[in-house]
Amino acid sequence: MRYRILCVFVALALCACNLSSSGDREENIATPTTITSGRPVVQILSPQNGAEVVVDDDVLVSANATDAAGVTRVQLLANGQVVKTVSSESPSGDQVFNALLDYTPTSTGTVRLQVIAYRAAIASEPATVEITVRAAQAQVTATTASQPNVPIINPNDPTCRALTNTALRLRGGPGTNYAQIGLLNAGSVVPIIGRIGSNEWWQVRVNLTIGWISAAYTSVYGICNGVPIVTPPATPTPVITNTVVPTSTLTLTAPPPTVTPGPADLLVTNIVGSNVLTLGAGDAPVTSSYSVTITNAGSSPTGQFNNTIAVNPGGAATPLGVVASLAPGESILLNVSLTFSSAGNYTIQAQADSDNQVTELSEVNNAGVFNVTVSAAP
Repeated sequence: MRYRILCVFVALALCACNLSSSGDREENIATPTTITSGRPVVQILSPQNGAEVVVDDDVLVSANATDAAGVTRVQLLANGQVVKTVSSESPSGDQVFNALLDYTPTSTGTVRLQVIAYRAAIASEPATVEITVRAAQAQVTATTASQPNVPIINPNDPTCRALTNTALRLRGGPGTNYAQIGLLNAGSVVPIIGRIGSNEWWQVRVNLTIGWISAAYTSVYGICNGVPIVTPPATPTPVITNTVVPTSTLTLTAPPPTVTPGPADLLVTNIVGSNVLTLGAGDAPVTSSYSVTITNAGSSPTGQFNNTIAVNPGGAATPLGVVASLAPGESILLNVSLTFSSAGNYTIQAQADSDNQVTELSEVNNAGVFNVTVSAAP
C-alpha cells in the first residue's frame, strides 16, 4: 500500500486526539431506491476480497445498504466481533445508507470482515470479504494495496480532520435546530477548526464555508488536542406574533397570486486539491485526493442525479457519486482519489448531472475544471 492510512478514531472515543464525543446525533442523507426484498440488502464496496493491509494501520470499509422501509443501522464485524456501528437518527431509517466504517487490525493473519444492515431488528445477509494483515509495508502486494471508494489520508498531515462515516448535513450551528447550509457525502474529509465543550459537534471548514457537523457520525485523525472551544451562534428562536383583529372590521384580502418556481440549475462551484504533483521513485504513479462542490443555484429541488469526473488527456469519465437531491441554494461535497501515471499537464473535469436526469435552467453550465501539473521524479 503506497499510502498508509493514519489511525482514524471514532468520535465517541477520541483517544489520540484527547477528545471525546457523545449525545446529539445528526440526521443522515441518502438516496431513495426501490427494493423488492423483505430484508435489507448490503454490499461492501471496499476493500476488495483478498486485499492486503499492514497491522495497526486503519482499514476503511465502504459499504452501501438499501431497504424499502429504511436502514436504521449498519455494523462492521471482524472475525465475528462487532468493531463499528453507524446508526440513522431517523426512527424509520434511510432507504439508501452509505457508510464508511473504520477498523484497525492488531495482529497479522487473515481477517474476515462482514457488514450487516438492519431495519430495526431485521438483519440483512452479511456482506463478506477477507483481507490479509501483513507485519510490514514491504510485504504488501502492490496490486492489492489500494482501497477504491475511500479517501486517501496522508499520515504525515498533522491537521485535525473529520471523516464522515455517512452522509451528513452541514449546519449553521451545533444542533439540529440550526439551519442546514450544506451536505457532506459519506467519506468526506474536512478540517476541524472548533468544537463545543462536550465534543458533540465539530466546527469545520468546507471550502469557503464554515459550519457544524455532528461528531457522532465522524471519525477524526491528526493532532486534535489543540482544537479550541468555540462559542456557538445564538440559538434560533421562532418569531411569535400576536395579532388582534377588531371584531367590528371585516377586511377582504385577495389571495396572493400563485408563483411557480423556476427549474433547478446545477453548477460545479469548486474543485479543491493539489495542483502540483511529483511522480514517485522510478516515476511510479502518484495518487491525490480532490473535493468537488456541486451547488443547486436554481429555484426547485433537483431530485436524484449522477455525476462523473475525468482526467484529460486520455481519461474516460468515471462515476463521482449519486446525489439524492439538492434543495435550492444547497451544496454537496464529493470526494475522489485520482492517479496520474506520467508527467505532464492535466485537466480534471467534473460533470454534474452527467445523465441529464434533472430539468435545469441551463444545461451547458454543469462542468467544472481544475488544472494539475505532474512532474517526473527528481
